[in-house]
Amino acid sequence: MITETLNLEVNATDQVICDILSQAIVGELIGMSNFASLAESIDDVYEKMEAVEHANCERGHAEGFMAIAEKYNYEPVINLKGNYWDSIRNCFLKYAKAKDFIGCLIIQEVMLECFAVSMYRDIGKAINNEIGELFSSISREEEDHIEHSIAILQEEMNKDPLAFFKKVETIHGDCMTILAEWTASTDLRGHCGVCKGSCMKDSLHHININVASLRGNALNLYVKTLDRIGLPGRKTLQWIINLPA
Repeated sequence: MITETLNLEVNATDQVICDILSQAIVGELIGMSNFASLAESIDDVYEKMEAVEHANCERGHAEGFMAIAEKYNYEPVINLKGNYWDSIRNCFLKYAKAKDFIGCLIIQEVMLECFAVSMYRDIGKAINNEIGELFSSISREEEDHIEHSIAILQEEMNKDPLAFFKKVETIHGDCMTILAEWTASTDLRGHCGVCKGSCMKDSLHHININVASLRGNALNLYVKTLDRIGLPGRKTLQWIINLPA
C-alpha cells in the first residue's frame, strides 16, 4: 500500500513537471514568433537585428526545454493554438500588423517576460534537479529582455506621459487580462489545450508551489517594472486589482 502511494505521488509529480515543460516550450515558441513578427514591424536596422537576436534566444530556450524533456522521458504537449497562448499571439499580432513597435515591446518584453522571469525563477527553486537549474538559468537570461525595454519605454513616456499612460493601460487590458485568466484559480476559459490531463494548477502542490504564489510574484515583478519605467504606482495597482482572479 505504501509503495502504491509513493508510485502515485511520483507519477503525479512527473505529470505536473511535464505540463510545466509543455507550457514553457509553448511560451518560448510564442515569444520566438512574436520577436520575429516584431522584426518585421520596425524600420530601425539595429532594433530589427536585436529583435531577430531575441527571437533566436527564445528558440534556444524552447530547444533547451525540449531536450531536457526528452532526457527525462517526458512527452510535452506543444500546441501553439492552445486557448490562452493563441489569444496572446493574436493580441501581439494586432499591434505588430499596425507596426506599433512600442505596443509590441510592452507586450513581449514587459508583460510576457515578467511572467516568464518570475515563474521560471519560482519553478527553478521548486524543482530540485537539473530541470530546476535550467528554469533558473533561463529566468536570468530573460531578465535581459526586460532591461532592454525599460530605457526605450522611459524615453517614449517622456515624450508624452499622458498618451503613453493611456497606451499602456489599453495594452494592459488587451494582454494582461489573458495572462490573468490563464493564472486564475480556475480555468475561466476552459482547458488550456496544453496540459495533458486536467489543469496543472490542481497538481502544483506536488512540487510545493501553487498558482496563487506564482501569479502574485509575476504580477509583483510586472508592477515593479512599470514603476521603473515611470508609470504611477497608484494607477497601475488599480489595474492589477481589476484583473480576473
